[in-house]
Amino acid sequence: MEITGSEMVGTQSISDHDFLRTLLETRSFTNGMPQSIQLTPDGRHALFLRSGPRDTELRLYAVDFESGSERELASRESLLGDSGDSLTPEEQARRERMRITASGIVSYQLSSDGHLALFMLGGRAFVIALVGGRAREIAGPDETGAALFDPELSPDGTRCAFVRAGELWVVPVHVEEQRQPGPGAVQLTHGATSTLLHARAEFVAQEEFSRFRGFWWSPDSAALLYEEVDEESVEKLFLQDPAHAFRAPAPQAYPRAGRHNAKCRFGIVPATGGETRWLPLKPHWEYVARVEWAAPEKLLLIALTRDQRDLALISFDAQLRARTLLTEHDEAFLNSARDLLWLPDSSGFLWSSEGAGALQLFHHAADGTLLRELTPLAFRFASIAGFDEATDTLFLLRHPTPLASELWRQRLHDENDTLPASKLAPADGVAESITAVFAQSGRTHLRVCAPLRGGARFELVRQDGTIAGQLRSVAEPMPPAPRIEFAQVGEPPLCADGHRADGGFHSLLVRPRDFVAQGNYPLIVQLYGGPHVNTVRAQSAAYLLDQWIADHGFLVLRVDNRGTPLRGRDWERAIAGKFCEVPLDDQIAALHAWAAREPAIDLTRVGAMGHSFGGYLAALSVLRRPDVFKAAVAGAPVVDWMNYDTGYTERYLGVPPPEGNPLYARNGLLDAASQPTLEHRPLLISHGTADDNVHFSESLLLCDALFRAGKPFELLPQLGQTHQFHEPALLQRYWERVFAFFRTHL
Repeated sequence: MEITGSEMVGTQSISDHDFLRTLLETRSFTNGMPQSIQLTPDGRHALFLRSGPRDTELRLYAVDFESGSERELASRESLLGDSGDSLTPEEQARRERMRITASGIVSYQLSSDGHLALFMLGGRAFVIALVGGRAREIAGPDETGAALFDPELSPDGTRCAFVRAGELWVVPVHVEEQRQPGPGAVQLTHGATSTLLHARAEFVAQEEFSRFRGFWWSPDSAALLYEEVDEESVEKLFLQDPAHAFRAPAPQAYPRAGRHNAKCRFGIVPATGGETRWLPLKPHWEYVARVEWAAPEKLLLIALTRDQRDLALISFDAQLRARTLLTEHDEAFLNSARDLLWLPDSSGFLWSSEGAGALQLFHHAADGTLLRELTPLAFRFASIAGFDEATDTLFLLRHPTPLASELWRQRLHDENDTLPASKLAPADGVAESITAVFAQSGRTHLRVCAPLRGGARFELVRQDGTIAGQLRSVAEPMPPAPRIEFAQVGEPPLCADGHRADGGFHSLLVRPRDFVAQGNYPLIVQLYGGPHVNTVRAQSAAYLLDQWIADHGFLVLRVDNRGTPLRGRDWERAIAGKFCEVPLDDQIAALHAWAAREPAIDLTRVGAMGHSFGGYLAALSVLRRPDVFKAAVAGAPVVDWMNYDTGYTERYLGVPPPEGNPLYARNGLLDAASQPTLEHRPLLISHGTADDNVHFSESLLLCDALFRAGKPFELLPQLGQTHQFHEPALLQRYWERVFAFFRTHL
């Protein structure tokens, strides 16, 4: 399938640096689109965040769908004036883990009744009523200047919990605007130190399990569950940013593979203060990936062993008696991300599992007994979008292919229901991704449609399928769609169970807009290739930069190799223990399949580039296969997997002894960099000097090994930048440098 713009654009107009600057300043024309959308329980109002088309400062808005009116509820300027939004180190680290690069109001919480919104600015918590009025501060820094962190409304909307100076606090929402501590504020935990933290998730929970919270309100607002994190035994990383050589490095607990994790325990404390009751969770369960208060007297935890081959759903009752509702085991590894929905009537719960070979949804009784398989293997279930208790209707997202998503519905208790599809057909026959946000009543939902051509649409859909209104985007108009051809190429590869996959590799090729079929073009392979990420998606905005590169006389290829999601359990598990083999072999197989399909590809001029795992794979490509790849750009590559965190690395390579093991060495870059080869290929290494995810020292290790082996390389340090730098001016220079590198060497 080939997708092109509705009109051709001359190479000169889209290839100049003005276009590149526009692309970066608008974040591929997505700045100004609504995000973080929530509906009030009755579905009459929508809240969302939105920036301007060329800035990243988010403001909070509300839309009344009956009147169609939109109004700004709050912004940094209206509340803080000219003062900046200073962030605590905890908040900065949390945003880095959540990949948030915007500023202003980056998140908010809607109260259960839909009357209040809570958000944070400048280390202060604010609430605002949707019916009108000004936002008012309910909690802020203490007398020492310590700012608050991670505020959360109670379910009844009368109180707000937050973390400050490593401790958990609660303050009434009705307190007049004032700085805390003050009358009404209650400190619930005590004894925090530099290595003992309360109500904050540890590094691995945030980075590898996407659990960013360390405390949770009970449904009746009477108590809170919180996590205590003891980092005393965790190895300390002293991250010294060379850009700030006179600034003392602060120790950061960073659990490297094979070394100690933080010791964590979970306790319940009354919201008015009092003694903590600790959950009797066995040490065998080293990771807690998710916490849910199912009912005032029922807690649910999803826990995993350190090797992540065993998982359990554990419940705790009012007396904190533990009961294991279900367990799962996988000889390769388990994914912790899954659906868990405790039904409102407490009759049971919904649970997703890929134990049978693909992700499916199941209905269980309250004691864990399996009642029904809700989605068959062939359905390609993705996630629960919503549930309407009144009509007993489930709304499900599915991926018919990795390129697109659809919204379906099903009666929960009707075994004869055959999953009738909702009316969300792709527009114009073009692949389209659909997500949805449901009101609590389930009668309306906000549908986000992202077609391959043009920008996204944000539509409020009534129960009968008609459109009640739309959220307004102020994003700049998208340019004509990139010239993309999607294809599934190559022979079906072997999966983890030894069987062939159901088809080849999902891939796409971006051609220049003035492409000549009889031409001869160098090829750049845009790499990621690691777990949990697909690079082949039906989102044209994701490939505008690829089109800019292509319009300078290149072809650009993207491939989803084995190990990437949405192709089933065995496809994904093929990467276990084989970081250095499976992704690279698959990328080369797909490359050769495309060369047979497109004669214009010049196999003597193939380059590779990527960031993070993609940076590792890009460096690996020229070190292990210089016969295929002639040059590479590696951004923030992991070089020695013994230096990366436990939660990610041990999931795929196993738990090593502290001194390492041959599997880790074989999958790293140092052995490949030090091996003598007849062919030395140019390699450009780029890395942020303040990166606390893949540390800058990793690139220095690679540079040292390459230098000792007499192999060419260039190092491009990004001073003061973290794992995801996003400054438009800096990015423009970066892409100009990358482009010049490939022009020189390809």
